[in-house]
Amino acid sequence: MPFNKPDIVRHMMRAFLVACMFATIAFLPGLGNAHGIEGAHSEGYIADVIVIDLECEENQTCVSRPSNIVEYFGADWCEECPEVEAQLRNTSNESAIILSHRPSSSDDYWLQSSKDRFLEVYGLWGYPTLAIDGHYILAGPTQSRELNSLLSESESNYSGISNVSLEGQNISIEGDLVNLTIDIWTVKSSDKLINNVTSHTNYSQSNIVDTDGDKLVIVLSKPGYIALVSGSSMPANDYNPDGGIDEIGTEGDSISGSTIIIITILLMMISLPATYQLFKVIRQPTQTNYNNQNVSSKDSVALDTPISNDSEEE
Repeated sequence: MPFNKPDIVRHMMRAFLVACMFATIAFLPGLGNAHGIEGAHSEGYIADVIVIDLECEENQTCVSRPSNIVEYFGADWCEECPEVEAQLRNTSNESAIILSHRPSSSDDYWLQSSKDRFLEVYGLWGYPTLAIDGHYILAGPTQSRELNSLLSESESNYSGISNVSLEGQNISIEGDLVNLTIDIWTVKSSDKLINNVTSHTNYSQSNIVDTDGDKLVIVLSKPGYIALVSGSSMPANDYNPDGGIDEIGTEGDSISGSTIIIITILLMMISLPATYQLFKVIRQPTQTNYNNQNVSSKDSVALDTPISNDSEEE
């Protein structure tokens, strides 16, 4: 059954909208996979955390298991990050361990392992961000103010590692480690940043660790993506959602102007064939179907026979 012009226009418009939707999904995957979604599938989790004090003196406890682990992700260019870093330096929970990651390659100093944890393990996309116990997320300075109350209400009861020994730079770890991974982070504190991550060792690849720091933080976990849920009921209005991209500026816009231009051009390229066909159909004149049974012979002659000059003379 042939389509008339309105049907064709509707189908062309439908194809155009589908192309736009596909382009939006394809080029903005981060918006569809945002962190903190309740019920999100979580493949991995943190099983145990052990801290070794590299500056430990005699008659002191050099190895401990913290009550919680707080992983902070920030950047040098992040305008909201200094407020959160000040909160971390003044945290009242001394039994929790804080790891300060610098995953942005735009920083003068950054760590690839921190970037992998930021993007691949937690699927984060903004600064400043706090990940607590591989379970909760606090985004931005406003939500980060609730860290102390969140820690006071939760204790992870970590377990799995039974023994740790360090001789020089050689580390040995024992315990229930089957199908689990061990990440060893070397951290060093400064006046600006507490427990800044300076080095990373994957225990399955090497037992030689970097001891040029203040502490070693050993994280035992089941490998895979860890879905975080919000630990705050407050909106993250002061949260910069540009952290997952290398070429990032210091503006607080959720999507940069150059990104919008690129997406617009791609949408135009995808929709151009459908748009061309649409205008072609609209400009095409409507064809009239004639029923020969309802047309008289006189009308047929008038329609089909051209008028010659001779007939005018007669």
